[in-house]
Amino acid sequence: MTRFPADARPAGRPFGDDYARRRMVPRPAAGTGTVPASGAAQGPAAASFAAAAPTGRATDATDEDAAYLRARLADLSPGDADDAVLRRREAMVSRLQDGWARRSRQELDVVRNRHGADVFPVVGDLLMTPATWEDVRDEATAAGLAEVPLEHPELAGRIVHLRSTDPRRARRLHGLVAALRSRGHAVSMSYVTPLGGRPIMKPNSGVFAPQVATFDEYAGAGRAHGHGVVVAVVDTGIAADRRTDGWLRDVVRVAGDDPATHGDDGNVDPLDAEPHDGFLDLYAGHGTFVAGIVQQVAPGAEIRVLKAVGPGGAGSELDVACALIRAVRDGAHVVNLSLGTQTLFDEPSLPLAVALDVVREIEDARGWSSVVVASAGNYGDDTPTWPAAFGRVVAVGGLTRDLRPTTWSSHGSWVDVSAVGEGVLSTYVPGRQNPAFAAAAEEFGVDAFARWVGTSFAAPQVAGAIARTMTELGVDGPQAVHALLAAGKPVAGYGRALHILPGA
Repeated sequence: MTRFPADARPAGRPFGDDYARRRMVPRPAAGTGTVPASGAAQGPAAASFAAAAPTGRATDATDEDAAYLRARLADLSPGDADDAVLRRREAMVSRLQDGWARRSRQELDVVRNRHGADVFPVVGDLLMTPATWEDVRDEATAAGLAEVPLEHPELAGRIVHLRSTDPRRARRLHGLVAALRSRGHAVSMSYVTPLGGRPIMKPNSGVFAPQVATFDEYAGAGRAHGHGVVVAVVDTGIAADRRTDGWLRDVVRVAGDDPATHGDDGNVDPLDAEPHDGFLDLYAGHGTFVAGIVQQVAPGAEIRVLKAVGPGGAGSELDVACALIRAVRDGAHVVNLSLGTQTLFDEPSLPLAVALDVVREIEDARGWSSVVVASAGNYGDDTPTWPAAFGRVVAVGGLTRDLRPTTWSSHGSWVDVSAVGEGVLSTYVPGRQNPAFAAAAEEFGVDAFARWVGTSFAAPQVAGAIARTMTELGVDGPQAVHALLAAGKPVAGYGRALHILPGA
């Protein structure tokens, strides 16, 4: 069977109400009418889930949901920003640049493309194919460019990395790139890919943390969908300390990098490193949050987390490309990329295009295909975001909880599917947010849960849904995608809408 049964399930709900919020909320203790203060076992009632809408604090939390989203509208809507929001954005971009400079010892530029979006090229760096390098070597050399070691073995022989030798010209390479591209040459700036496309202020509220079930309680309430499927999450890594509530306990942590493999093994999110100032980094916990979403949707799947982005939110497209290749080479059935960027000339990311070519070669050699899922971005327009806009990538947009378009999600004919992206609940990390980047800084404890907004959190729902569909229908990844598309509800500009996890 390659489609879901034609039963009474409405369009856009291939799994019915399996993921209703009540599955995450333990039943109130007998006679109290309130939710227990901890996700730990509270006697027999804690292992079951309420059959009706929760009462007491959970009802109040619905009001908190609405207040939380209202507070986020200014951060999410580029055209409606007040001075406080603009200051937070400037501080966030500055922190992004500082974090990149600290890790790479290179400067990160901020350039506005013709759509009014900020993109982040590395100052003085260009990328091109070997064929283009042979054609334009003399011209590029005369412009002060020289080849430098690529240092990304997965892309060896497929990408040429150039760097300006003249500091005066380092920031003036845009015209050269435009001229070369106008003559058909495969050349681009070297970009950083922010998490979820256009950066937005996040994370936010932990109001539901006391009400979340342990993983064993949650998984025991239904089938372990996704068993035998490997889902790789390419992101900021995973929190080092294992939670006591069972969520993400089986995800392998690798604390250090192996120099023999060019430092690509470590997958621990340091949480407070860019800089080490006693606050959570700007995107600390992003990978942990994304992995928790996958586990909610497909609790039986094997989740592997690869680190390609720093906790400050900046990741080189070269690093992301190599992590994608490693994930597929190591047997991932589904790869989730909750990241992406627009570009200066709307050109596809060259390293990610090459990575997808390598992925295709791996698939041809082994005889089966992986599915690559990527967030569409938070730019609020129809400009392609890469890697989501590549034809073979499943591009995921963000919707309201009632499957309506949002003001902030990227959209367009290139978006394949969408899911709820507002107020998604998932696993978070302990620590305190920096008040410079959050309108109301929160402090999170052990076994924290939080809500977050963005296409970053719609994409892993779809990745998890693909894993579930593979086991539920007994199909491979591409067939699972087709089944989900057939079950989706058409939404103009957002592909097929799927209601998977509830949002705020």
